[in-house]
Amino acid sequence: MFYYIILFNLILVKSYNPFFNHWHCLGFKNDIDFSRPYVVNIGDLPLVVWSDSNKKDDKKDNKLYSAINICPHMGSKLDNGKITDNGCLQCQYHGFNLTDNNQFGQIMEYQGKIHWSYKPKFVLPCNIPFYNNLKYAKSTIQIDMDSSLQDCALNTMDIRHPEYVHSGIFGFGSAQYPANIKQYDFNNLIGLEFEYTSNKIIQQFNQAKKTHNYHLYNYPSFTWSKVSFNNNNLIISVDFLPLSKFKTRWFVTICHNYCNDENGAMLINKLAWKILLDDCRQMRNQSPDTELKKELLLNHIFKDEEAIISLKNKFSEYVYPDHNEILKLYKHHKTSNNLLKLKQAKEPTLDEIFELFQ
Repeated sequence: MFYYIILFNLILVKSYNPFFNHWHCLGFKNDIDFSRPYVVNIGDLPLVVWSDSNKKDDKKDNKLYSAINICPHMGSKLDNGKITDNGCLQCQYHGFNLTDNNQFGQIMEYQGKIHWSYKPKFVLPCNIPFYNNLKYAKSTIQIDMDSSLQDCALNTMDIRHPEYVHSGIFGFGSAQYPANIKQYDFNNLIGLEFEYTSNKIIQQFNQAKKTHNYHLYNYPSFTWSKVSFNNNNLIISVDFLPLSKFKTRWFVTICHNYCNDENGAMLINKLAWKILLDDCRQMRNQSPDTELKKELLLNHIFKDEEAIISLKNKFSEYVYPDHNEILKLYKHHKTSNNLLKLKQAKEPTLDEIFELFQ
């Protein structure tokens, strides 16, 4: 028992970025060709994902696997790896086969998306309201924004920018300030509720002058918004994936119970694209996250920006997953695996435990 107390403290010393224990969307399932390896980065963490759907025996279960996109033999990338008949990912440099023994983190499909987490803090990824309701049409959009994860997050909780950023012919922004604003802070959940008067074109499209809006940000990288009018709901959710310090991929899921035939869904999707392109232009105009920007950010505060301030304070915990953070994570992973092997072989001595942490 004494050994394990020491081990527990050693593991704490070798802790890693908790960002990796949240679920992160890697892509929409229907957009991924699982007949080949799928490669994607979470920050500077290079991952490769594959399916055992090529298996030729009765044990095929379309299981997904994830590994670091570096062959543990001689360091080749696995982008061009071959998925073998027994469901392994074979490196094309020397033929090394990656199996479930090379699994890095956990991976699952949920609500049409592929998610990854190293050691999930929660059983399931964040939920999209009404996603499973058959009365709701669904569509998706993937777009890369030239800005940091924090800038993308703050943008979603900002009620002031639509007047300026989304004020074009097909935008929804208007000069009329939102009414009945309520703001919520539930630790990792930041909420915002208000009534909004859209511009004349959107009013005509909706056959309603006002909409009731609710925004929720689930730290660190998921948000959804619900726009309601005349018993109609439009839900737009976004999973954010940091690709670099200054580039973030948005996985957007759109659900709605009006205009829910094929043509209507296409129209709603195109309108959403227009709004996202507006955001894209503004995100490209954001200053990089330098120390100077940190000092200046929210030096001026407009009224009703408590939700933005709460979210900014929450992001003080965020550490971008750079190479140093990845190295900490991998060393933790390697040490944990070595300890497990040692424990399975025999009861480890104290010297053996310490040796793992050298």
